Amino acid sequence: MEHENIDKYLLSLAGEYRVASELLKRGLNATVTYGHAKSADVVAYGSNRKAMVIEVKTSQKKNFVTGFYNKYPTAEHEHPDFWVLVQVRVDADHNFSERFFILSHAELSVVQAKRNQAYRVRHGDVTENQRLSWEDHYRLTTDARGVDNVLAADVGKYEGQWDRIVDACNQ
Repeated sequence: MEHENIDKYLLSLAGEYRVASELLKRGLNATVTYGHAKSADVVAYGSNRKAMVIEVKTSQKKNFVTGFYNKYPTAEHEHPDFWVLVQVRVDADHNFSERFFILSHAELSVVQAKRNQAYRVRHGDVTENQRLSWEDHYRLTTDARGVDNVLAADVGKYEGQWDRIVDACNQ
């Protein structure tokens, strides 16, 4: 399979528009927000006008850079309702395909914490059975090499779960 790299900015926009498109097809009003200082990538709402804020992360690789604990120092910090992780693949004939993983903010915090814990255990910073608080993850992330990310394999069970956003918008 030939790997065709898409410019990061264009890849990000493509992911946001694909998420909005999927939500529109499912009967929600959805719009991409613009600007570099935005607090939401996509906002969606249903017939009762209940809005959901969605963070979109798009990647052509097996991992998604979330920057999770860098952005959210506490569980109470303002955050999106949902995260949609979009994996874009290009085949040898230049055909594109996508995979969509839909998680609540709380679910991504758990997935990210597991990924970070495994990383920290490998590097000898914590023990395998050590219980870390949200604040511990934030502190360790701000001291860390690299940035928070999760693998597609970590979020596989959330693939294609669009009804979660649809249901939340129509409650």
